[in-house]
Amino acid sequence: MKNRWLALIIIFFSFLQFTLNWFNIVPAFGGLVADMHLALPQLGIVVGMFIAGYGVAHIPGGVLAEVFGLRFDILFGVAVETLGTLISAHASSLDILLIGRFVCGVGGSIYLGSAIGLTAAWFRDHELATANGLITGVAFTAGAALGLYLWEGIVATSGWRDALMLGAIVGAGTFAALIFVFPTPPESRKESLGGSHLGMAVFRRTFYNRDLWLLGASLLAGYGSYFTAVELLPTYAISHLHASAHAANKLSTILLLSGFIGGAIGGWCADRLFGLVPTIIGACCIEAVATVFVPLLDIAGLQIAAAVIGAFGTLSFVVWIAVPGAHRDRIPLADVPIASGLMLTIAAVGGVVMPALYGKVALSYSPASAWTVLGVMTFSFSFVGLLVRQPIASAGMELKRA
Repeated sequence: MKNRWLALIIIFFSFLQFTLNWFNIVPAFGGLVADMHLALPQLGIVVGMFIAGYGVAHIPGGVLAEVFGLRFDILFGVAVETLGTLISAHASSLDILLIGRFVCGVGGSIYLGSAIGLTAAWFRDHELATANGLITGVAFTAGAALGLYLWEGIVATSGWRDALMLGAIVGAGTFAALIFVFPTPPESRKESLGGSHLGMAVFRRTFYNRDLWLLGASLLAGYGSYFTAVELLPTYAISHLHASAHAANKLSTILLLSGFIGGAIGGWCADRLFGLVPTIIGACCIEAVATVFVPLLDIAGLQIAAAVIGAFGTLSFVVWIAVPGAHRDRIPLADVPIASGLMLTIAAVGGVVMPALYGKVALSYSPASAWTVLGVMTFSFSFVGLLVRQPIASAGMELKRA
């Protein structure tokens, strides 16, 4: 296992390209409006097409890993996302751009499941939540920040097409690093990583696993509330606190960058202090409290709430996504991508329902009531995790099973 930190470093940097090529379309909006004469609703569709591809491919990506192995799956995911970025960069019309963004999202989804599976292959017995925190928290946030902020300067200098092309080059470089530098997994786990595992037993182990459904449900509201805050908290600040556009954008930045903190400490807390499931529940509860307090705060207080929501929303996710890999006695290593895919698909329901619920409650009652409902639901759903048969945490912490 001496190469596990080298493996994690390569997975970490591969994660940067995953979110970089997810978010670097945002700085291109100005160029897309000028070149393709897109309106705001069409830009929303451009954003949504990545999410659509990302959402539908979680479970199929896990199936690919079962058939061809995790090593193939991560390479295929990077290649597909890079292809999608290339299509986007050379799009001559909105329809082609939408195809490119959909393909990009599919590749990102396939990549994510295999990256989580390979991390489990190296860290299943030691610091698994910590390793997942570094990739799904810190690296995810760093890649998003690069795509949103660094690529803004590249777009301004070189144009949106060349900026997207540069993202594709980063993807190609990641592909090469995974082929030529990524270390060979431990001998004892090569068979689990090699593919040819697909069969009805895989689907029985996954779709009849009550813990996966309960885990998905436990984060459904918190996951959706986090993305509701990312999308709508700046708008709320402008419309109800009469904040400036600069102050509203600052909230978005705080929400994103506070994920560094949540990703960095979340896994360590789970591995060393509290255990996996208690850490998830505790983080969701703290996120819920911050969400409930939103209507009571001025702009300065809202910045603090944004930091808490961003940090603890990320913290809960990075520990949550580590749980399938930690269930050594119930989830074979080869099943980790498809198990994670099932959980992500369930949680994605919250990503659709919670923003819609916020809008309905805000329209029928008030935005203050909407934030309260989101917080209460985040708090309530998190306790579904108490029904989960808890895995044995790393670092020797054995938790009692429910």
